[in-house]
Amino acid sequence: MILRWLLVIVLFVLVLSFTNGKHQQQLVSLDKINIELAEECFVNHEIVIDFMLENGISFDSVSLNQFQLEELEQFLEYHPSIENVEVFTTQEGDISIDIIQRKAVVRIITKNDNYYLDANGNVMPISKYYTPRVLIVSGNVSEQNHKEIFDFVNIINESEFWKAQITQLHFIDNDVILIPRVGEQKIYFGFLTQVNEKLDNLYQFYQQAMPIKGWQTYSNVSLKYNNQIVCTKK
Repeated sequence: MILRWLLVIVLFVLVLSFTNGKHQQQLVSLDKINIELAEECFVNHEIVIDFMLENGISFDSVSLNQFQLEELEQFLEYHPSIENVEVFTTQEGDISIDIIQRKAVVRIITKNDNYYLDANGNVMPISKYYTPRVLIVSGNVSEQNHKEIFDFVNIINESEFWKAQITQLHFIDNDVILIPRVGEQKIYFGFLTQVNEKLDNLYQFYQQAMPIKGWQTYSNVSLKYNNQIVCTKK
């Protein structure tokens, strides 16, 4: 009886070893690339494939025991438009890749630079494949301005009115100038402080004065002074 059980155990170990060895020799193949549905179109299936091929990543004749799942995830996260990657494999060797794109919230254009800030406030390079419609910041912008720009843009993007109305910020000396979509006037905002208060004042000005005076009456509108709006007629 004991001998019989020993024989069963030995056969089980042999079968398991054979199955495991066969599994490890199974060749892998790319099954699918899933890109999270988003407004952004920075990457698609073809762009991801080209990125891997350009960097020598191929699945031809690669077995499961050779496939480095975590290394592939880390490699794909080096792509400037990718936020997060998860790679999965099956026992049959099928590989699926789940990708979350980065989201650009503002584009910064200066004399020497051209880049985005993403949804986390980090610098993101522009893409040759896709250009999102985001607020533009120009002028004398430095890395020290990133935090205040990012905070300001988040406030703007929370409001459908301001998101539609404000198209550009321009940094010049100690002033930030807002460029509106409607009206030709420049809006002198001063520093990007007391943002909500200044925007509330400007909104009231739009609601009460502009319908009476007309959108083309003023060339400049200044919000730099506490609780008051100073306008310059054309």
